[in-house]
Amino acid sequence: MSKKKCTDKVETIQKMLGEFVEAANYESKFSQRDTELNAVRYVQVLVLGWLKKGEASLNDLAAMAQELGINVTGAAIHARLNTNAVELLRQVLSQALHELPTSQRMPLSRLEMFTAVCITDSTQVRLPDSLYALFAGTNGVAQVKLQVTLDYLSGNWIALDIEAGKSPDQNSCLPVHQAVAGSLNLFDLGYFKQEHLQAIAQQQAFFVSRYQSQTALYAPENDTQVNIVEYLKASCVDEVDIHLRIGGRVKLPIRLVARRLPKDIADARRRKAKKKMRQNGKTCSPAYLTLLSWDILVTNLPHDPWASSHIFDLYRIRFQIEWVFRVWKAQLQVDHFGKHWRIERVLCQLYAHLIGILLCHQFTAGWLWHQNHEHSFSKCVGIIQLHIDRLMYCIKRHWYGIRSWVLRLEDSFKRFGRKSKRKKEPSTLQILMEWGLS
Repeated sequence: MSKKKCTDKVETIQKMLGEFVEAANYESKFSQRDTELNAVRYVQVLVLGWLKKGEASLNDLAAMAQELGINVTGAAIHARLNTNAVELLRQVLSQALHELPTSQRMPLSRLEMFTAVCITDSTQVRLPDSLYALFAGTNGVAQVKLQVTLDYLSGNWIALDIEAGKSPDQNSCLPVHQAVAGSLNLFDLGYFKQEHLQAIAQQQAFFVSRYQSQTALYAPENDTQVNIVEYLKASCVDEVDIHLRIGGRVKLPIRLVARRLPKDIADARRRKAKKKMRQNGKTCSPAYLTLLSWDILVTNLPHDPWASSHIFDLYRIRFQIEWVFRVWKAQLQVDHFGKHWRIERVLCQLYAHLIGILLCHQFTAGWLWHQNHEHSFSKCVGIIQLHIDRLMYCIKRHWYGIRSWVLRLEDSFKRFGRKSKRKKEPSTLQILMEWGLS
């Protein structure tokens, strides 16, 4: 690792667990007198304690505090899980998301034209019933929805909106807000909205999205409406790439690319759709069942150099965020809460978990592809968890030895974080690598 890169990593963790906390404490007024368990130490205990062990109890956190030379009980930690602590942690998370540096990009030559490759998606976290008034979910349960944008090229987590669980993805403006000029923006059907596609295009950014079957399409030469179902039924080829205008309100110029699915996959799609509609007391239209035989995407990327096969490969990138969410829940246990916890404790743990997750993204950014090897986010997160105790020791000694800790962590990434190469079904990155390195 270069000296500058090591310095950047050191500064990142010192800001997140030191400088940002001090600034947030001034605003939140969490700790207004000099005590052993001040704001900085309190955040360090919560974040690193729950990062090391997602289901850690308050007594476990008290034991972690002892690693910092602080004698405190679980009851004392619980007593300080109040509204000021919630605001303290919320501000630290917000500042870290907005001010931390962006890591070096992957050296993919075909993606050099993009300023970023932004993937936006959401995940829901079940909360105790006491939070229903704040975060109402579906079916009468309390749920929080985390709207997240990741930059695939750098590995950085760049945006977060926290909403009630029942808030529809379509109302989220995150894909539009992250669509800076020259960026590629990927999102699923839940975010499809013709006005959002128009806004992204107006910002001189690019998008790839699934096609919403009820959205009108028009011929670009005369604005007559196109029946895409009849067009595909009449097609004798397995891949279609046509220029159209989309949306009766915006009539945005786009490319529609479609690929015929194998019969077994199409039949499975139709069975799933019929079952879902029956549960809602509805039936699928024949037109909708026909469209389920195809993968259909819409994009404003130019045909040169982006052939239809490339568009489908690019859209595969979107699924990487779903793997990230699995790590958040299964490995980092962002959704671990007691059934009867009070509101402040739940929110403190949620924000502390998210700060810890952001810390993981900062340390693993740039490691998706490193020194000609693909690395696993899950494996690298596990390595970070194993190194938490040593980090606590560095913090106790006023950050003495932190550079050695960073170097040791990165050496472990290199040795133990590699992903096994898949031969039968190559990973998304393997496919992109075949396009060539810069």
